[in-house]
Amino acid sequence: MIDVDIIQDVETFLRNLNGRELLSYAICNEECGAETYEWLAERVGGSVAEEFKRLAAEKRKHALRMRELFERAYPGMKPTKFNAPPLDALPVCREMLEVKDIEKAIALALLSEAIGRDVYRKLQRMAGKGEAELFGELAEVKENAYNRLLRLYNEL
Repeated sequence: MIDVDIIQDVETFLRNLNGRELLSYAICNEECGAETYEWLAERVGGSVAEEFKRLAAEKRKHALRMRELFERAYPGMKPTKFNAPPLDALPVCREMLEVKDIEKAIALALLSEAIGRDVYRKLQRMAGKGEAELFGELAEVKENAYNRLLRLYNEL
């Protein structure tokens, strides 16, 4: 079950970040998300594990693109480090740590991707022009990942 207060806390958190911090957090978000999918892939098997590995690789690719954008937008600066779980997994973190069956793992991943899509849409509205375009692309990527996972879920 999703804790609505956590989602509201996330929205408040995002509103209080400037463009550099938003982009920094998005980098951390993608890197941590990749680790989460890699961790889940180790706990399930077959085509689900392969899909989780693909999603992890995509997240690493997005983090790299965001780092490149950060370097162009903020030359000579380093992204701010955030010690927090990815926003898209935050509401389901506890359940993800306890996942034991494939169906539940996919259901949690679906929820995570849907939340991530919405988070990136919020970031898109809050960010500067360069970052907004990237966040819009990432929202679409989340939507595509959601649809791939949904097909996989329906095949079970």
